Amino acid sequence: MSTHFRVGSITLTLLLPLFLVALSSPLTAQAQAADACSGDTTPVAWNETVQRKSLVPHHNNMWWDGFFYDDEMYMQEGGGEVPSQSLDERYNPDLSPEEPWMYDTYYTPRLDPLEVNHFTTMLIGNDSVGALRVNLSADYRTTVCITLQDTNFNPVNADVYLLTTEEYSDYQESYYSSHQDDRWFYDEDIQDSLSDIPPEWRSFNFLGWKSYRDSHEYEKTSEVNFALNLDGPEIYSSLFTGTNWQDFYIVVDTWDNVHDFDAEAPDTIVAADITIITTERSLILPPYTVAIVFLVGFLGTLVIPFVLNARYMKAGLMQTEQVQSIVPSLSTPMQHPGDWQESQQTPKELQEPVPIPGTTNPQGIQTDESLETISTPFEQT
Repeated sequence: MSTHFRVGSITLTLLLPLFLVALSSPLTAQAQAADACSGDTTPVAWNETVQRKSLVPHHNNMWWDGFFYDDEMYMQEGGGEVPSQSLDERYNPDLSPEEPWMYDTYYTPRLDPLEVNHFTTMLIGNDSVGALRVNLSADYRTTVCITLQDTNFNPVNADVYLLTTEEYSDYQESYYSSHQDDRWFYDEDIQDSLSDIPPEWRSFNFLGWKSYRDSHEYEKTSEVNFALNLDGPEIYSSLFTGTNWQDFYIVVDTWDNVHDFDAEAPDTIVAADITIITTERSLILPPYTVAIVFLVGFLGTLVIPFVLNARYMKAGLMQTEQVQSIVPSLSTPMQHPGDWQESQQTPKELQEPVPIPGTTNPQGIQTDESLETISTPFEQT
């Protein structure tokens, strides 16, 4: 086996996983996730493995919010504007199934790694947000299956996002700025103007928000299945806050957020059936293997042209040597065509003399004169 053949075989073997990933379609990935949505589930241990969170239009997380809205005279004396609609007026009990402990709390307990299967149903009011906070483990593959419907079991379109702790904080500020008039530091108009930023520039959008890996956002849909494999613990580093551990938020969105193609408020209560299936991973490759595979592919792309060029040049040299043995050149003496033919090997039977009738052959044997014809390899002329 030649050297260039071995190099080509190794290169193709290393590039085969990349080809398989490129050929796999999102439909195939969703089908695999749907198959993994079945399994035995355990009751949710609230505030131990899962925490329930909500964002509602009739509650503001600012501690002074009730003081300003309850005392309109203070707003007028201080020079402020009276809000067009108070929080109490935004509350609709028929479309707000959330309980106060879901949205009026700052309690964020430390959660255990999610290593068991869970099933739960979230009731989400109109123009609200329902979220499950979980601590995903890198040792397990997590599959999330969500079905959305109203209280009459009819499918309802809404938005589903997967966010980290830092991303959920930005998303939360976006929600409050869209529902409160006093969020002067987080203007909604600026968010709308930045909503069409391309994905490669969204990291510089300090006023907007994005989903995890900028890909786990499923908008205007009634059924979602997705799977997630973590390379390692999710950590967020910042110059101001240092390094922070990141939990994950499975968000069901029923308000018209700043994205251009999201679903509008359904004007009904949405029931989200959420199934979380965890599968222990047998083989976990370290993150640097991705860089190694791309490096080998890049080097293979550079080596292949040199190998092909070497083969081409070698084939040209072999052909030149064969031509030099026939065509005269300055380094070889010229030969006449007759000399070249005489140098060729003649069969042994053609080299021996043909006996003629009535004569004596070189061995002294008399030939038969009665022989009328003599079989020879060629005709006498």
